[in-house]
Amino acid sequence: MWTQRHRARHAAHLKEIVSWHAVQEVAHGPERADPPRSENATPILAVVQALAWHLRVGGGWRSLPSGMPPWRTVYGWFRRRAGLGLFERMMRDLTRLRRRAEGRKPNPRLTIIDTQTVKCLSVRGPRGFDAAKRVVGRKRVAMVDADGNWLAVAVVPSEAVPPTGSGA
Repeated sequence: MWTQRHRARHAAHLKEIVSWHAVQEVAHGPERADPPRSENATPILAVVQALAWHLRVGGGWRSLPSGMPPWRTVYGWFRRRAGLGLFERMMRDLTRLRRRAEGRKPNPRLTIIDTQTVKCLSVRGPRGFDAAKRVVGRKRVAMVDADGNWLAVAVVPSEAVPPTGSGA
């Protein structure tokens, strides 16, 4: 049964506050998304907010709302930072913080790897044929620790894993 205490915990404005603090945390690094020599430099906070919106809603880069920076600026910022490994470092740091908060060592001793084959159309990107499942598509590979904290995520072409053992 919903009580006033439950309603307060699930209030809509709390999501906005959490989202705002998360964007602030990510954006505290570089000052500008464009090179400093540019007269039309876009504030990094606006770019991170657009990136957070895109990740939350999904869809194409060109479908960013009109109040956000141009999609090319957001996409360019995302590609540069992804190439530098920013998001992997953020995920690793977040996992370490969560593990320390739970009273565990920062680096796990046990990890769990899971894959999922996903059908996809013939568009750009990694894609393959999984003969075992008869699916043309990609595989999502996730690695988590024993508590379920994400350690690594990858998208790879779908391929059947050859059987192990001796082929005698």
